[in-house]
Amino acid sequence: MSITRDRVLDYIRSESERPLKPRELSRALRVAENDYRRFRRLLVQLEREGAIVRLRNNRFGSPERRNLAAGLLSVNPDGFGFVRRDDGKPDVFVGPGGLRGALHGDRVVVRLSRRRGGKPEGEISRVLERGARSIVGIYRAGTRFSFVEPDDPRIPRDLHVSSEDAGGARDGQLVVARLRPWLPGHADPQGEVVEVLGQPGDPGIDTLSIIKEYDLPIEFPSHVLAAAEAFPDRIPHAETHDRLDLRDLHCVTIDPEDARDHDDAVSLEDRPEGGYRLGVHIADVDHYVREGGPLDHEAMARGTSVYLADRAIPMLPERLSGNLCSLLPDEDRLAVSVLIDLDANGRPMESRIAPSVVRSRARLSYRQAQRLLNGSGSSHPAPHAAVLRKMDVLRRRIAGRRMKRGAIDFNIAEPRIVVDGAGRVTEIRKSERLDSHRIIEEFMLLANETVARRLRDRNLPVLYRIHEKPDAQKLAEFADTAAAFGMRFPRRDRITAADIQKFLAAVEGKRFGQVLNARLLQSMKKAVYSPDNVGHFGLACDTYTHFTSPIRRYPDLMVHRLLKEAAGLTEERKNALRERLPLLGDVVTGRESVAQEAERASVKVKQIRFLEDRVGDAFDAVIVGVRSIGFFAELNDFLIDGLVRVSTIGDDYYVYHEREGALIGQRSGRRFRLGDPVVVQLVRADRRFRRLDFLLMEGGSKAERGRSDRRKNGRRRRRRG
Repeated sequence: MSITRDRVLDYIRSESERPLKPRELSRALRVAENDYRRFRRLLVQLEREGAIVRLRNNRFGSPERRNLAAGLLSVNPDGFGFVRRDDGKPDVFVGPGGLRGALHGDRVVVRLSRRRGGKPEGEISRVLERGARSIVGIYRAGTRFSFVEPDDPRIPRDLHVSSEDAGGARDGQLVVARLRPWLPGHADPQGEVVEVLGQPGDPGIDTLSIIKEYDLPIEFPSHVLAAAEAFPDRIPHAETHDRLDLRDLHCVTIDPEDARDHDDAVSLEDRPEGGYRLGVHIADVDHYVREGGPLDHEAMARGTSVYLADRAIPMLPERLSGNLCSLLPDEDRLAVSVLIDLDANGRPMESRIAPSVVRSRARLSYRQAQRLLNGSGSSHPAPHAAVLRKMDVLRRRIAGRRMKRGAIDFNIAEPRIVVDGAGRVTEIRKSERLDSHRIIEEFMLLANETVARRLRDRNLPVLYRIHEKPDAQKLAEFADTAAAFGMRFPRRDRITAADIQKFLAAVEGKRFGQVLNARLLQSMKKAVYSPDNVGHFGLACDTYTHFTSPIRRYPDLMVHRLLKEAAGLTEERKNALRERLPLLGDVVTGRESVAQEAERASVKVKQIRFLEDRVGDAFDAVIVGVRSIGFFAELNDFLIDGLVRVSTIGDDYYVYHEREGALIGQRSGRRFRLGDPVVVQLVRADRRFRRLDFLLMEGGSKAERGRSDRRKNGRRRRRRG
């Protein structure tokens, strides 16, 4: 009997009277011996998805029948947590007493106990997989025992370290400590110091702390570097045979000013019969990173490049990422090109995907490209400006068609950190989203979609980039929030991307528009990699994948390989890929999530460090979160939030009204709601716990108010010190 996913789930959920071990399950399902290894991999996959749970003594059972759920634990610095369920159902609240030793980032099984205010609540039953194997923190040497205070406020328990395991650390130093095996519900965790990072205030130590906290690989192994150095500087003539020769095309790269790799170039030609031929040319990374080799193994383990506030940690060595696989101007480079014919309205008609050799005509930054679009650029020849303006006309037509089908465009402001050579922050400003950005965004989206459909139509095994529909309950909660602002959000079982698009248009430009944008985005599910094509909700697209960044994303590299070997793909090879893809999709999605968390943490640490010298200053801000303990206000100029505790607002007694999302004064009726502008004074900037504390300043609306000679003198003393 064929062993399928549905057959296994049906048996565990309805036929099995008790949890069973793998061998017991295989006998019950009559799994042939030569299929047993594949069956075990299927069980592991189903467990990772949360469809089944592994119980004590390696037994598998149905989570629903035992009132259990599997998922990822996120712990709040105040001690409670939430389990984001693998089955997509609403998150489970876990109080401080229910964590039972589980740490932030652990994959856990949670036992559901009761519903708190209509929301699920539970306690941790088992840790499936530790999210952290090491901890970064301050070493505290004591006379009787020593310990490490975790830097991450979401890990509230100290790590005990014996004197022989201190690794030479001195009191007050920042260290990396490795966790030892530790059962939930037992004594405090034990560990050993494996690396001393230095003093907490040393230059660059804040980013190094993030790197170690998220276990990001900095150095490449010597054999990986040797493999990268083995390639010649110039492309051998023989390598250009059987490739499209596109060196005469007028193609350019457009990237951030500080970009170190340039793996995509674009070109645009007029078609004689009308319309356009768009070229998206992506570095042929697969030519250098062959499957199964040392470069491939390293790239797979890293999964993605990581872009921290003051440095990048690449997926591939510099020899490839910054040179051979970078489409540098006036250099021949190997690529995979997507050539798309479009009519005058930007509607795709035909496409061709093929290995190519290209030569970029210019390396432009987004700002340079924008100046050319605006007619103010003079450092580049006129042909660049003419092509760019034509590209901008086309991207507007493509974007119009995409928005017409219901694609969502969240316009969330993000901070851009400017640092000097020592890693010190010199400026924080809002990131720009220029027309030049939008050109590249639209062309890359179209290329990804074109490639995805080609692979789907040929029924090839591929990791799609999927974005599932939002959870109905989360959207219902958001509808309550919107209603508090007098905005109507649809309350239907089936919400479309077009519905969300219309709502975003309705709140654009309103005082609370950015807050509702962010809240709605939080209500959406995250995009992931999966071999099961369920479409991309946010893009209103039935088929989507990632193809355009193989230099920094491993799934893109896999797509390149699949495109190049598609014609000769055997059934055996297809089946082997289909078996690998589910687990690989989970792995690369996980690596992407770690990278995103690390990037956000590095930005926040730099923001806080920048504000440490501004304690006592007043700032214009907007309320972005309201809780019973107070409200969170985001500084307009620096896009970082901090807490105004309700206990510090002395003019009334304030009560939290969840439905309105507001703190309301019992006597005065004064309200503090999402989106309200406020003026706050910074009273504490805690880099270690990544937290700002504010006081509400009454009256006035200028951030400059409240500055005093005392504070200025205090700052001068700190600088002299």
